[in-house]
Amino acid sequence: MNTRTAYILNTLKQLNGRLLEHDPFNKEHLIEEESDFIEKLNNLFNIPAEGNPDFLFELQEFVARFIRCYPNLVPLMKRELLWFAGGECLHFLGDEELALYELLEDEMYQQSTLGNEYDISKLLEALKQAKQSIH
Repeated sequence: MNTRTAYILNTLKQLNGRLLEHDPFNKEHLIEEESDFIEKLNNLFNIPAEGNPDFLFELQEFVARFIRCYPNLVPLMKRELLWFAGGECLHFLGDEELALYELLEDEMYQQSTLGNEYDISKLLEALKQAKQSIH
């Protein structure tokens, strides 16, 4: 599994854990809408992710639904998930965030071209720190 796919799946697992700690998902019995939402999230773990356009489509649908239906819980989600999902999810990112994630893509490409293994979280943190030191 490539680094990007592993990062997306790990981020989704973290989001799943955090959602289950918050209302309305922390209840013993969920209403149909919340139950379906959690089921859609869990289904993302069962779709072959790497190089699969269906996975990206389902990810985009899930993230967009999450933002539409549970805007109060959006801070639980890592913003880079919007970037990696792409499509209409990019509309929820600001210009500065888009610029940051474009730099991240460039850095990931460079590391891959050099045959280096990399950690997306560390690359992103380094880019954020470099940006802060400029300002």
